[in-house]
Amino acid sequence: MDKSLIDQLSGLDWGFYIAGKMIIPEHANWDNILSPATEKPVGRIAQASAEDLNLAVAAASEAFSRWADISAWEREKIIRKATSYTRSQAEKIGGLMALEQGKPYAQSYSEIIASCDIIDYYAAEAIRLEGYTNPTEKTDLYSWVTWQPVGICGLITPWNYPVSLLSWKLGPALATGCTVVVKPTEVTPLSPLSFCMALTEGGIPPGVINVITGKGDMGSALVSHPAVAKIAMTGSTATGKKIMQTAAFHLKKVSLELGGHCPAIVCADADPDNAAEVIAYKGFRNMGQSCSSVNRVYVHHSLHDVLVAKLKEKALSLSIGDGTYEAKCDLGPMTTRAALDKVEAHVKDAIEKGATLICGGQRPAGEKYNQGFYYTPTLLTMVNKHMRVMNEETFGPVVPIDTFETLDEAIQKANDSEYGLCAYVFTRDFATTMKLSRKLDSGTVCVNNGAVNTAYGPYEGWKDSGVGVELSGKALFEYLKTKHIKIQSLP
Repeated sequence: MDKSLIDQLSGLDWGFYIAGKMIIPEHANWDNILSPATEKPVGRIAQASAEDLNLAVAAASEAFSRWADISAWEREKIIRKATSYTRSQAEKIGGLMALEQGKPYAQSYSEIIASCDIIDYYAAEAIRLEGYTNPTEKTDLYSWVTWQPVGICGLITPWNYPVSLLSWKLGPALATGCTVVVKPTEVTPLSPLSFCMALTEGGIPPGVINVITGKGDMGSALVSHPAVAKIAMTGSTATGKKIMQTAAFHLKKVSLELGGHCPAIVCADADPDNAAEVIAYKGFRNMGQSCSSVNRVYVHHSLHDVLVAKLKEKALSLSIGDGTYEAKCDLGPMTTRAALDKVEAHVKDAIEKGATLICGGQRPAGEKYNQGFYYTPTLLTMVNKHMRVMNEETFGPVVPIDTFETLDEAIQKANDSEYGLCAYVFTRDFATTMKLSRKLDSGTVCVNNGAVNTAYGPYEGWKDSGVGVELSGKALFEYLKTKHIKIQSLP
């Protein structure tokens, strides 16, 4: 990223966004947004109050009647114009993401473009929604079924993919005629705020998208607000369960994409080069800070040494640095001090319980890493189920590797988890593919690839990994209410 752009984006004061205007209260309480690469502030953001939340909900309510009454065809035109403009701002928004989240600028920029693509996908899907008629008991009695937008939606988003995971919610909400109040995490609020502002500047009517900033108490207030009809959140399982409890009081619709502890099974007939490529990508990209990361590997004993050697080579080849400045950089820092501390605790626990450290397991050496939350890609072998890395979501660049003898043993180990988000399988055999695809307790199973998140593929967490669907046309129905219309024709 160009240094002049970094200077332009750094050190600014940001407010929250209501009815198309940025609001900075006269006596604001401020949060410093820290760079995970330098541990220095990159800007400040104002904390919203309960009164500000009420203003945001009121703006969304006023805009809803107009936005919902527009046809899906007209909404698609408006949305596509808005995303076109937002793409022109991707350099700025991606720059903010690189500064506050830590991932390299090229990846941050790509996230903005991909997020616009997701929103366009839903704008097109909404015009293909079909109602239907029912056969009735009389020829003069008519029955048909249609859908209407649920209303005001509260969208609560995380820090690991701060714009992408917002777009998964914002896309279907806008396309179906809902209005939204977005609550980004306090860790990385600047890029989602800037993204929402760009969409409004590009043509989304003021009040359709509103952004409230603050800490967890503001998210709780949004969930409990009586005028908010639906909550969509990506975050931890513990937070998701609290949201369900609160939302139950008002019988709100909820969709929750929660934690994962995703297994990879590498069978005896797998292509080890393909398996190593995918596992390294899914284990280390974004410093392992993804719910769909490969968290544990079960490899057939006959391929263990080959796979470990190839993964070690991949891990050692990855470059680490401050991706806001360094153009050729594979990995940045962890996003928060707490995330780094958790990774270090998990690796320490595994080694103390008998794991073998193959590579990584420490912060990188060198003066440029004296500040920042950096950690090296880490491989562990000789692991067992009593280690935290094999049970808890590490959310860092750590890949522990265990072995298996039989396919049933691999299935048992993979399913021995409270989570059920994604699973990865590596095999050339069709019968093995079908058995594992059916038997693994995961909402998504990827065979010989790591392309978990695609616009057309439904993404549903099983067990403690979530409620409801994100991605694919099915996600539209998370933002719709069903209406049955029955008419008796009179003479």
